[in-house]
Amino acid sequence: MVSFKLTTLLAVATFSLGTYARSAARDTPLWLTLPPTPNLPGNPAGTKTTVNGVQIWHAQFGTKSSSKLPVLMLHGGFGSSNYWGSVVELLMKDHYVIVMDARGQGRSTMDSTPYSFDLYARDAAGVLKSLGISQAAWVGWSEGADTVLAALLNPELAPYVARGFTTGAWHNVEANNATYTDTAIYNEFITRASSEYRAFQPNGNLTALANALTILESTQPTWTQSDLSKITLGSKLTLSWGEHEEAINLSELTLLPSWVKNTKRVIMTGVSHFAPLQDPSQFTAALETFLA
Repeated sequence: MVSFKLTTLLAVATFSLGTYARSAARDTPLWLTLPPTPNLPGNPAGTKTTVNGVQIWHAQFGTKSSSKLPVLMLHGGFGSSNYWGSVVELLMKDHYVIVMDARGQGRSTMDSTPYSFDLYARDAAGVLKSLGISQAAWVGWSEGADTVLAALLNPELAPYVARGFTTGAWHNVEANNATYTDTAIYNEFITRASSEYRAFQPNGNLTALANALTILESTQPTWTQSDLSKITLGSKLTLSWGEHEEAINLSELTLLPSWVKNTKRVIMTGVSHFAPLQDPSQFTAALETFLA
C-alpha cells in the first residue's frame, strides 16, 4: 500500500505463487489480520476506457440519483477494485458507485509514463469525464487517498471533487513507517496481490509495475504545509485512518488535519491501514456519515 520494498516486489515477480491466504488464529486482533480479498458484487465484466494513453478498467453499481453524488472509489497501491468489494456491496444499496483499477493494476494497462499521484488523479477525472460525470464524491484508500489530495491540489481537477474521503493518507515519503515492510501483514499482502495480478493479467509485466510503484512510493508525495493549506474543501473533506495504522507514522493522524483546514477527522477503532477489508461495516458507516 505504501512504502514498497523493491526487493520484496521483485522477488514475488520472479516465481510462481501458490495459495496465499492463511487463516488467522481466533485470538488474533482484527487489526493484525488480512481478511480474504472480496469479489465485487456480481463479478462485473466492467468496461475499459482509454484514458491518458492507457486502458482503465472501471465498473458501476447501484442506481443513479439526481439528488445524490456519484461515489468514485480509488483503491490502494498494488491492489485492485476488488478490495472494495464488501464496502461496495453495502454502499450500493443507497448510492451510485464507480470503482476503477489504477493504471497497471488489476485489469488496467500501463505504459512507460512515470507514475505520480497527479497522474492517478488525471486518470480518475478522465474516467468520470468518459461517463459524463462532472462532479463526484471521491473515496481513496492509501495511494487512492493521496490521489484524492492530488486532485484537490490541481486547479484543473479540483472541480471534479465535490466531496473527498481519504483513509491512510500521508504527505511525504518521510511519513512512511520504516518498519512496515518488515511486518507479516505487509508480506502477506504483497504475496497475495502478486498472485491476484497474475490472475488479472497473465501476460502482464509484474516487474515493470513493481518498479513503477517503488519509484512512486520512494519519491512522492512531497507536499508541505503550505501546499496542503491550499485545499479549500473544508468540512466536505474527511481524513480517516485506522486506530492501529501501521503503514505510515502515527503523527500523520494529527498533522494532516491541522494542515488541511476545517476538515473532519475520523479514527476507526480496532483496525489498521487495511480498515476497509478488516471492518467493512464500520468503514461504510463512516462513508454514509460523510455522504449524508
